[in-house]
Amino acid sequence: MLFAAFLFASVSIGFAKPQKKSAGSGQETPSALLLAAMKNMSTGVWSVNGTVTLEKTIKLHGLLSGEDYDLTMEPRGMRGIVIKDKAWICSDRETWHAGSTEDRLPYDWTHTPIMAGRVVDLPFEKVGSEQRNGQTWLHIRLKVAERKMDPKALPQYWVVIDSQGQAQYIGHVEMPLISQAANSVLYCSFDYAPSKEKIAPPPLGAPVDDKVHGFNEIEQHKFDWKGKIVRLEVTPKILESKQIGESTYRAFLKDTAAPNHYGIVEFPYDALVKLGFLKKIVSGAHSWEELEKMGALGRTEGAPVSFYVQVIPIGEKPAARAVAVGAKLVREADGSVTYTW
Repeated sequence: MLFAAFLFASVSIGFAKPQKKSAGSGQETPSALLLAAMKNMSTGVWSVNGTVTLEKTIKLHGLLSGEDYDLTMEPRGMRGIVIKDKAWICSDRETWHAGSTEDRLPYDWTHTPIMAGRVVDLPFEKVGSEQRNGQTWLHIRLKVAERKMDPKALPQYWVVIDSQGQAQYIGHVEMPLISQAANSVLYCSFDYAPSKEKIAPPPLGAPVDDKVHGFNEIEQHKFDWKGKIVRLEVTPKILESKQIGESTYRAFLKDTAAPNHYGIVEFPYDALVKLGFLKKIVSGAHSWEELEKMGALGRTEGAPVSFYVQVIPIGEKPAARAVAVGAKLVREADGSVTYTW
């Protein structure tokens, strides 16, 4: 979990008194302008671009819309999309698979600084104003009694205001965030702007047909099925599990085609557990015998397991990559399709 942190080193410092609206001035206080800008950003679609720094600097860019998001982390290029109760993730800049709506770390980093309600009782002061691209940006920061504070430790906002002095949105923010999970302080710097783009699901497309296919068919048709989705059916016993990335695993499986063929499928995070191949997530590479000794082996008998994979050709001789995108196909009212686990 993340929350805005106002860090004052090891000294005891009190906040300055809250500011009040000047009688008859017609001007809102910096705190009121900031809160108004945050409320404006609780609706609509907003682009975000900036960095989060701890030991290393992570670049983030994409779109925010309420609780939905489409965000990419650099330099790895990992991209996540969440729309209501559906989620997708791309970790190789090429293939998509169903994700979890609970994976919200990039969203928390980018959304926490503009979350309305965190500044209601905190005083902010005006630092100055400037013109950017024909707009007036009001620079404000948290007001504290100690004037020798490191500016990096204080939340600072640049609020875009109109000709009437009304807040429109937050154009830029620099502030520390505390990660309770990592027990560490992060420093963020983000630019925001209204966007005409919409957050949309990745273009996975419908399966090539309603049939169940095997590994040999995928190899034979890999160039015809490039980038497309097919339904694969395998026996319930996993023969080997191998972690190939931070949240990606390869499974060695046997299909149910006649005759049987063996193949490798790439799965995201806990998909192998959700499908019953494993009882728990395990790192490293392990045969089914090792998985059994570890108490991680799932079902070994029973009904076949089917799921959808995206076919990615990788050459003439090697078999194509089969990347699992989900186990259930959902056809939306607008004709589009999504995949879930």
